[in-house]
Amino acid sequence: MTTIRAPRRTGPCPYLRDAPDMNVYDLWAPAFSTADYEAMLPQVWRRSGWSFYRPSCGHCSRCIPIRVDADRFEPTGNQRRAARRNSDLVVEALPLAFSDERFALYESYRRERFGKAAGDDPELDRASYMSFLIQNPLEGALAVDYRLPAVGGAPGRLVATGYVDVLPNGLSSVYFAWDPAEAKRSVGTWSVAAEIGLCRGMGKRWYYLGFWVPGSETMDYKADFGPAEIALGGTWTPLDAALRAAIERGELP
Repeated sequence: MTTIRAPRRTGPCPYLRDAPDMNVYDLWAPAFSTADYEAMLPQVWRRSGWSFYRPSCGHCSRCIPIRVDADRFEPTGNQRRAARRNSDLVVEALPLAFSDERFALYESYRRERFGKAAGDDPELDRASYMSFLIQNPLEGALAVDYRLPAVGGAPGRLVATGYVDVLPNGLSSVYFAWDPAEAKRSVGTWSVAAEIGLCRGMGKRWYYLGFWVPGSETMDYKADFGPAEIALGGTWTPLDAALRAAIERGELP
C-alpha cells in the first residue's frame, strides 16, 4: 500500500541559490508499476530508491520534467565532439545490482564533484548508496557501465555508470557517476546520447532526463538535447527555441 505524504521541507534548493527551500510530496513503495510511474512523470514526480517525490516549493515551479525524442534525436556539434572523445569506451547495460566497483566510483565522484567527505562508517556509506540507487520498486532497472577496453582478458577499468529505469515507452535516467580523473572526456554529455541510442535499440521512443531547471549550473544542460518535450501543467509540450527563451527569461506559461 502506498500513501502520499503532505509536503515536507527537505532543506535548501539543491539547484538554485535564489529559490525557496525545497518541499516535497512523497510516497514510499517497495513495488510499483512502471506504467503508473511513467504516467506520473509529467506531473513532476521522480524516484529515489523506494521513494517517489514531487517538489512543492511555494511560488517556484522551475523543476520542469523533460524528455528527448530518441527516434528523432540530432546531436549538436559539442555532443558529436564528446562522442569522438569517448569512442574507445565499451558500453554495457546490465541488470541493476550492487558491485564494489560501482560503489567505489560513486564515492569518488561525490568527493570530487560535491565535496562529500567519506563517512566514519563505511557500512553506513554503503547502506546510503544502496537506499539511493540500488533499492528499486520498479522491475527491469539497469546499470549502464562505461569501460575502457579489456586488457589481457580482464575487464577494462570502469569510467562511468548510469542508473536507468526501464519504462514501457522509454528509459528514465536516475543518476550518473563518472571517474573524476576522466573529466576531459565529457563522458556525462556523451552518456545522454549513448543512452538515447540504448532507447532506440530497445524499441523505446523517449529518454526521460528528469528535471530541467533553467538557470541551474548542473541542470540547465538538459535542454541542449533535442528534439525535446517538457511537461507544462501535466501535458508534454514540444520545447522549441521560442518557448525555451521565454522560460529562461522567467516567463513560465
